[in-house]
Amino acid sequence: MHRTSRLRTSLLSLAAALAAAMTAAAPASAAPASAAPASAAPAAAPASAANVGPVVVHLTGMGSGPQNIAAAAAQDHLARQAAELGFNGSQCRVTEGPVFQHVTGIYYNAMIKATCNGDPAVSTRTLNRLIGPNGEHISTVWNVPPGYRVEGSLGQLYTSPREGTVPLYHCVVRRDNFLSGDVNCEGQTYVSRLGWFYPGQPADVGSAPLMRCMVGKQREFFESNATNCEGQASGGQLGWIFTG
Repeated sequence: MHRTSRLRTSLLSLAAALAAAMTAAAPASAAPASAAPASAAPAAAPASAANVGPVVVHLTGMGSGPQNIAAAAAQDHLARQAAELGFNGSQCRVTEGPVFQHVTGIYYNAMIKATCNGDPAVSTRTLNRLIGPNGEHISTVWNVPPGYRVEGSLGQLYTSPREGTVPLYHCVVRRDNFLSGDVNCEGQTYVSRLGWFYPGQPADVGSAPLMRCMVGKQREFFESNATNCEGQASGGQLGWIFTG
């Protein structure tokens, strides 16, 4: 018990040190509904600070070796992931661990989980479309879930509001991931705010359409820049995404 407390204290100290180094160098969820979101994507309305949903990013740090070394490696892995996403130590809190799995002798695997909130210290992030082993798509600016691979980039999202932009959210319906400009996820389950995009085509920046599309008999959702949804069914245009 004392060892776990010391390891958590060590993680917080490491995260604080990481935050200092970065500085020197430079939600409530909607209850799932039985119906899927409307096939025609709703037009996003201008957002005020009062109705902007939170950023919620879950990270997992992994490490191996003797117990103390495995824990330190898991802490380091977690801190590196947070830094790569633009979060400092004060924005992330440990939610589980360190949890140890005994391998053999004095050798262990260690796992630490954390949740990061707040705006990352970067101006834009790439919105990637991912695909899992079962063909399920996820479009996100955050970490790649285990078993998924990046299919390609859909463009860039601002991490803070710019003139003419509105928030874009990651939502889930029946375990199917989709994006929405509605903070209530059209009556489905809220996951996280991804960033800010344009509801209408901007005149002064490069942009591409961001479409909601559906594929297969189950009408599985995915996002595309192609207005014909790459030959699949269209669920409507979400808006316009910054391309540089």
